[in-house]
Amino acid sequence: MSATRGLGFGGMGGKRQKEKEAITPEEAWSKALLWLSRRSLSRREVETRLKRLGLAEENTEEILERLREIGYLDDSRFARSFARYRVETSSAGSQRLMRDLAVRGIEEVEAKAVIEEFLPEAEEEARARRLAEKKLAEWARSGRYADGEEPARSRDVAARLGRHLQQKGFPLSMIYRLIDSLEGEGRFTFDV
Repeated sequence: MSATRGLGFGGMGGKRQKEKEAITPEEAWSKALLWLSRRSLSRREVETRLKRLGLAEENTEEILERLREIGYLDDSRFARSFARYRVETSSAGSQRLMRDLAVRGIEEVEAKAVIEEFLPEAEEEARARRLAEKKLAEWARSGRYADGEEPARSRDVAARLGRHLQQKGFPLSMIYRLIDSLEGEGRFTFDV
């Protein structure tokens, strides 16, 4: 007997895949109600979950339509709730929020409108500035301004800060304006 038998390392001794039994529409309906009672979901998220259960396409559409009709499934309400929560609890920029909403099946026009409501451009710029200043202070305290041992030049710090803000989902035009502004204020004082 193999030492790896039953440990899930592949081969013949791994876990056996259970064959999916088809779920009934009534069971799928109950599961969908349970999911939506726990948290708000978009139409795409519920649809994906129902498909994973092996529910037939026509039954999936029927359940989604019933959920929409009784008001349990509303992408507009979901997008507003999602954007409000993410703006309040994260440091993400508008581009990141757009991607997150798109992954959840929210149309671009609706996503833009919701993001503009909860994260106006002026507020997003202030958020980017706070994040940049926090990151610059952190780098100054740590004594690390680049990947190497020696302090980095202003250009290197600006590039690193720009990458950080881009990863957080801020628009490039906003990042460039912010870096120019910080440079003008003499905030990149790490030159040797």
